[in-house]
Amino acid sequence: MRYQTIAEAYRDLEQVTGRLALTDRLAALLAGTPAGLLPVVCYLCQGLIAPEFAGVDLGLAEKLAVRAVATATGTDPEQVTALVRETGDLGQAAEQLLAAATGGRADTGGRADGLTVTGVVDTLHRIAGAEGQGSQGRKLELLAGLLAWASPLEARYLLRLVTKGLRLGIGTPTILDALAQVYAGGRGARPVLERGYNICCDLGRVAAVLVQEGPAAVERLQVRPGSPVRAMLAQRLADAPEILAKLGGECAAEYKYDGVRVQAHRTADGAIELFTRRLERVSAQFPDVVESLAAGLGPREAILEGEVVAYDAAAGELRPFGEVMFRRRKHGIDQAVRDVPVGLFCFELLYADGVDLTMRPYPERRAALAEAVTVTDRLRLTTAIEVAEPAALEAAFEQAVTDGCEGLVCKAVGPGAVYQAGARGWLWIKLKRDYRTELSDTVDLAVVGAFAGRGRRAGVYGALLLAAYDPAAEKFRAVTKCGAGFSDADLAALPARLAPLAAPHRPARVDARQEPDVWFEPGLVLEILSAELTLSPNYTAGWDQIKEDRGLAMRFPRFTGRWRDDKAPEDATTTDELVGLYRGAQRAPAGS
Repeated sequence: MRYQTIAEAYRDLEQVTGRLALTDRLAALLAGTPAGLLPVVCYLCQGLIAPEFAGVDLGLAEKLAVRAVATATGTDPEQVTALVRETGDLGQAAEQLLAAATGGRADTGGRADGLTVTGVVDTLHRIAGAEGQGSQGRKLELLAGLLAWASPLEARYLLRLVTKGLRLGIGTPTILDALAQVYAGGRGARPVLERGYNICCDLGRVAAVLVQEGPAAVERLQVRPGSPVRAMLAQRLADAPEILAKLGGECAAEYKYDGVRVQAHRTADGAIELFTRRLERVSAQFPDVVESLAAGLGPREAILEGEVVAYDAAAGELRPFGEVMFRRRKHGIDQAVRDVPVGLFCFELLYADGVDLTMRPYPERRAALAEAVTVTDRLRLTTAIEVAEPAALEAAFEQAVTDGCEGLVCKAVGPGAVYQAGARGWLWIKLKRDYRTELSDTVDLAVVGAFAGRGRRAGVYGALLLAAYDPAAEKFRAVTKCGAGFSDADLAALPARLAPLAAPHRPARVDARQEPDVWFEPGLVLEILSAELTLSPNYTAGWDQIKEDRGLAMRFPRFTGRWRDDKAPEDATTTDELVGLYRGAQRAPAGS
């Protein structure tokens, strides 16, 4: 199968839902792509025109895109808006209008003067770069120019791309599978490509190295300042002896701070950039953290991880999570810095002056971190305690909670205790107070649907359908319907927060048996407190693992008030974690 245009491939990808079928269609697209265009096409399959961390913002609101469609088709903007309301999709509206304007031609017919990948991406970069007086007019002119050359089908997907509505049902793992199938001898090479992506967060770079130099060169890729490393994640357990057994009998028990995890990069030019787990640049929101690092970080080039925590240095007191999230605002930063002082508690050093530390064991990384950081009131190391006995781990946990932390991250200290970028393995295990008992489990879940409110909640959403992430299948599997814990202000804010994620039908990556009034692409993550996990035939989380024709459901779920804007949907609690919590509760003695 060969595709004449990217739009044809998008259409085919959109029409299938099975993982293998998606991979095969994607492989056909990549196999027919010239080597020089492969990186760009990989970005386009992600719905991007550059690596996500590059922060390329087209600055195209839907209203401006509507005007561009009107200009390109000779239509009144109100007519375009009305058709968008009717179809529920600007891309479909543009396709219909352009088909009418071009006499019903459905595609380019292979004509040479249609859109090209290079032409589209170059123009979109020009749109993103348009700033200052007259920039909106320039953006409008450039987008309308692209649409004038587009076929109706191309217009559909171009509009979805620029308005962040390109939802093909594929994630980065599927693209890596397709790359492995075409260029690395089969899907067995996927782990090599995945590690390459995890240490640079740049799918185009991985594709370029793969096609030019082969899988062995991808395997040799190392971290480098300026390209974020995907965060290593932790499993969770509630039993000290079990944790120590998993970690080989001893561990480093690090305080688990209640803040925003950031990765700080200092590049050769001295610039310092802060990235969140979602690869957002937040240096502007935390200029005081940047200042502390500039003064207290020793290596000329470095990649460091830490937790930004609301912190009263004079009192030595950690403040609640909600206060540090106040600092995520984009305006009034100077006042926010004064109102909510923060500290950076560093816990990992991944790179220092030419040395990739990710494959070094934890004790070496910790020693290098201590040498690299000059500790001050606002630049500190996480408290870390070496323990080899359950009683010592319990004592460390109690002290961490007393000191205002969530609990502990217990880290392996053996020779194999490397930094597993992007992985949730058993080298790190969280021990948090939230799941010390089976009746108090907090989890982070993605919103995938909403139900219309009734009575006092008429006119707003009354409850949300929430899902856990299944990374093996790249699916978000429903686990609960939650309407408790939301304040009136929360409910009023939900429609605007969720509007950009609305979908006309169940998204391809969502597995749910419910039919909410509105579906959403996974994007917004909430923290949920539940009485317990139970089995239900109505929910799909853990269905294949429980194997009782039932999935996991949450009893008496309640929103804690924490919007996890710092987490991507793929960072949500996994179905494996939920199954582990459920089975752990089943094993626990009654009343424990």
